[in-house]
Amino acid sequence: QFAVGGQKLYVRLFQRKLNWLKVNKIEYGEISMDLSPIIEELAEARFLQTESELEDLCEGLDLLSAPELKTLAKIFHLPNPNGQKQQLVDDFLRLAKQRSVFSRSQAGIGTVILKRVKDLAGKSVRVCKGPRAVFSRILLLFSLSESMEDEEAGSAGQGQLSTLLMVNMGRMVFPSYTVNRKTQVFQDREDLIRYATAAHLSNDIATAMVNGNWEEANHLYMCAKETWNKLKNHPSLSYHRILPEYLRHFTVGWVYTRILSQGVEILQRLHMYEEAVRELQTLLSQDVYCTDSRGRWWDRLALNLHQHLKNTKKAIDCIRNGLADPFVRTGHRLSLYQRAVRIRDSPSCKQFRCLFHDLPVIPVEDVTHVTIKGKMCPQMGMGKSVFLMEDIGDEEGGEDFSVSTVMCSVEELALTHYRQNGFDQGIHGEGSTFITLYGILMWDIIFMDDIRDVFRNSYQTFPLDLYTDSFYENRRDVIEARLQQLHTASSETLAKLIADIWTTQEGKAAALVSWGRFVSLQQVQSLVSCLGGIFLSGVFRQLSKDLRHCRGGLPDLVVWRTHTNQFKLVEVKGPNDRLSHKQIIWLSELKKLGATVEVCHVQAVGGKSKRLS
Repeated sequence: QFAVGGQKLYVRLFQRKLNWLKVNKIEYGEISMDLSPIIEELAEARFLQTESELEDLCEGLDLLSAPELKTLAKIFHLPNPNGQKQQLVDDFLRLAKQRSVFSRSQAGIGTVILKRVKDLAGKSVRVCKGPRAVFSRILLLFSLSESMEDEEAGSAGQGQLSTLLMVNMGRMVFPSYTVNRKTQVFQDREDLIRYATAAHLSNDIATAMVNGNWEEANHLYMCAKETWNKLKNHPSLSYHRILPEYLRHFTVGWVYTRILSQGVEILQRLHMYEEAVRELQTLLSQDVYCTDSRGRWWDRLALNLHQHLKNTKKAIDCIRNGLADPFVRTGHRLSLYQRAVRIRDSPSCKQFRCLFHDLPVIPVEDVTHVTIKGKMCPQMGMGKSVFLMEDIGDEEGGEDFSVSTVMCSVEELALTHYRQNGFDQGIHGEGSTFITLYGILMWDIIFMDDIRDVFRNSYQTFPLDLYTDSFYENRRDVIEARLQQLHTASSETLAKLIADIWTTQEGKAAALVSWGRFVSLQQVQSLVSCLGGIFLSGVFRQLSKDLRHCRGGLPDLVVWRTHTNQFKLVEVKGPNDRLSHKQIIWLSELKKLGATVEVCHVQAVGGKSKRLS
């Protein structure tokens, strides 16, 4: 039982990365000007390790600053004592591997280096792994919902602690709802530990992939696969299988399946296509875990079979099975269909044409394409295209106006084009404009009571079933009633519905609502009045039934004329950018719902022109 100072210091150290820290570098004046007695108390209770337990040279070297490493490098006569920090660390580790030439019993050079490292660093501490793991598990158990969308399960729960702090300081407010926790997800402590271990592993693999360490990622994935194969027949799994999908997310099988899915990408990166195909076939042979990824798996499988293994017949069978799979939705369905059409129409695949006679057709409406030109900024690196545009600012009260050149994105360039064409209002929000409108007009349904297990703690920004088919099934009657109400609503009614939620809920942390997307309540009301209830209810029906697959692909821009209530939805494409399958489907659907939709291609021109043409 620590005094308040000890509790405060432990929480702060827990929040930091799990590294050794120099005691003289730990400063928290708000706790105490002299932290050493508090550090001693934590170390005695085995919540902190001291430098006497520092045995890993790599961890020790990590503790030193660059100047300290250079000093040490000179003592040991390293070849390049003024090199970069990482270079010096590598040189020390290489030196430590050399055997002592004098005698077997003499301490190795590594031990000598480590002793010098500790002398230089002085007193140092690290949070003990045992208690830290327990706190991490408590936080993981407390806020399961976090790990689902952010996949932050691999962090030690620091995110959740920050959230609690923000709430306690009054800087963050969550929506009001009733916590209704009926079902036990984990059967016992071991079950939770297995889940936490898998979640950490998945996080480590994701980190290795992001950093491009494909060999390391492959090693971790192979180890995980071995563990999962041993676990597959564990009795707890039969209990997990009968949980609703939104709770199955938090089972060890779901996480290991996600790891196998990461494995497919790793194998492809390493050009191991046959292994990738086998892994995909294994993933598709079950429909309990990660069902929302099945579209991606079928698409990958067809690609690998056709392009890499040159097995066209199997690729066609795969496409047929994929199109018949009820879990394959929107963009992935179109992608499979278009792949089939490409194979069918390719001269080299003539002998397979007979296999396509009963292929289901996925019709997509054509939309208008326009092209505008803008001057491109010379590119630095691989980021998004940057354009130059003249910004004409009117000077107060006179004929004078100043012209300055501003840098802007393709979307901002397009917004200017539409403004010049009489659309006085415009928002670049990609999907978030519509998703925010959905979150506001469906607020009370999203946070309604009486559905068990979707709100499991007081710090959720969405119900756990929001991104599953259960969301619609669990609320079918109220959703249909709301869609009907919107369908027949007048502009005044829509404006009032928006105002009621905006004035009572603005600023609360809700996953679907970006409060800053609009400049004011009046701007939202103006847009909703242009879009109209019939159109909105059509879009909301798609989102309600399958938010997981429909939240992506909505157009970049919404532009409207306030005086005539005309609006246009625009997908903007910079040089070398193509429409994705999800975008093609949404543009087609929005057109069917009566909207004017357009794809605006921005073409780069050189020279001195900054004018938009």
